[in-house]
Amino acid sequence: MSTPRGPLDDVRGEVVAEVVRLVRDLSERSSRYADRAGAARGLHRSDLSALLVLARAREEGRDPLSPGVLARELMLSPSATTTLVDRLERSGHVERTHDATDRRRVSLAMTASAGATARDMFGPVAAAMTSAAAEFSDAEMDVVRRFLGAMVEAVDAQDPGAASS
Repeated sequence: MSTPRGPLDDVRGEVVAEVVRLVRDLSERSSRYADRAGAARGLHRSDLSALLVLARAREEGRDPLSPGVLARELMLSPSATTTLVDRLERSGHVERTHDATDRRRVSLAMTASAGATARDMFGPVAAAMTSAAAEFSDAEMDVVRRFLGAMVEAVDAQDPGAASS
């Protein structure tokens, strides 16, 4: 049974729509910033995505990664992954090592220079965002953290291949 919508419900709906628009705008602007910052350093969007996957794997204690795992996480073909890894290796951002017992087994890891490049690219943005966040109380930041966590879960739960009605 649905609850009748009153004026406050309409206002809440407008506020939620505005918040969703702002989250979309933040995502879009962050993406554009990454494109510009990467291009200024000769890095493609796919390079940045690969480095992000490798950095996250390191943070989670899952590094080094195999090219196959990287391909799956980036949804790339084996040949596209090889091209990407070759480019990152040439630029000094990725190390490719072969297993000592099985030379066919390859591992990928970010280099220290890749970390330095990432800090150079995204450090100023992180500092600006940290400064902006300082204006909010601990309680407000907890709400923001819970909200953004719920938004990440909402996006992750979607099936982009499902037909919409």
